[in-house]
Amino acid sequence: MTTYNLLNKGRIADILSALKTFHQLENVSELSDEAKLNILLTTIQLPVHTFDDLLANNPPVLRTIKGHAFEVVFKRMLQLLGHAFTEVGGDSNIDLAVNGVTLQLKTPYLAGSSDEITQFKTHKTHGAKSEQESMNYYHKADDFPDYLVGLVSYTPFRVVLIARNELPRHSKSNDYILSPFKINWTTHLGLNDFNRINVSNYVESDITHLMSYSETELLPLTSKKLQLSTNIILDTILLESNFRIWDMNIRGFAREAAIRSIFFEKNITVYAPIDLNRVRAAKSDFALKTADDQYDFFQVKGVSANYCKFQGEKSTLSIETQLTRGRINDHPTQSRLYLKTDFDFLILCLDPALTRLFDAEIKRNDGIYWRFFCIPTSNLAVHPNFTHRIKAIQTFKLNELEKFECNESFYSKYI
Repeated sequence: MTTYNLLNKGRIADILSALKTFHQLENVSELSDEAKLNILLTTIQLPVHTFDDLLANNPPVLRTIKGHAFEVVFKRMLQLLGHAFTEVGGDSNIDLAVNGVTLQLKTPYLAGSSDEITQFKTHKTHGAKSEQESMNYYHKADDFPDYLVGLVSYTPFRVVLIARNELPRHSKSNDYILSPFKINWTTHLGLNDFNRINVSNYVESDITHLMSYSETELLPLTSKKLQLSTNIILDTILLESNFRIWDMNIRGFAREAAIRSIFFEKNITVYAPIDLNRVRAAKSDFALKTADDQYDFFQVKGVSANYCKFQGEKSTLSIETQLTRGRINDHPTQSRLYLKTDFDFLILCLDPALTRLFDAEIKRNDGIYWRFFCIPTSNLAVHPNFTHRIKAIQTFKLNELEKFECNESFYSKYI
């Protein structure tokens, strides 16, 4: 048995289940870093250097890992010092409860930080999108955890433990916590004051090894940027409660990385749409140049696993062809719906784990591999109410997609 036969749809929950079954254990963190990394690479069929680059050089991915990695480090510190904690998470604004107090853990907002000044954001990530829309964009002080634990640095290990009544309030309403806000960490009374959360046995030298990383890390680029070991990074990704890191961030960027690696192998130059003066250029992921000096613009999308139907030759798959933010309307800047003119082709990416499942439906066993389909925008369904915009969900029969599969005929058009 190989691990890829156990991967189901390739989500983080599926990966964790495969590891537990294959290695006959319950705690995945007991595995070697090599075993953890190998199953992630197998699932997305990328070499380690490409995966490392994907994590380190995509700010949305790195930012998400960075935030959750601090939680992993902090929990390991509590365990090492012998303090039990309860994880809350989910949609709650409480991350942990320890020694009778509730905590929200935050990493600094680097753009607003300097040598002695650290800035933190505390606004909500769901609901109102801005103060202009509603003051509920901010957290009410009365609903906030007892302490905000803000990371300053890993080496040396510095955190500020800020009591709820010490958090600055918004000028428009004292009921709400200001976001972002700045503190001078060098003079803050909560700097490494773990007594505030009833942890009296903290000694920095006892926990230094939790954050240390070396020159021989398996993920050297990401380790250096985060100043954390590969072990911390992998354990951060391999937490089911952190499913968004893998399921929504990493897999999304992996699709574009996989198709770009093919272009690299075939010496096809990839252009940034923003450099080509295209209207609404940001709605395309990349452009390719044809032999007659024209440019084709592409949007890359992955299959939505929950919408797939595995029914032999009648199998269907669906993708979300909409932006991640906005609303379903015809507003010129706030609509989630793409215009028909935003890109020329949709690259539909069938993740390796899903390819294997669809292959199994027709009794084919070619292993685990990517499939890419290039669908002209003119072939996409339009929204019934806004016919100049693309419908949010596109559904295809897999056997009817094969005429759009990216093959040598497709690649040969570009230089």
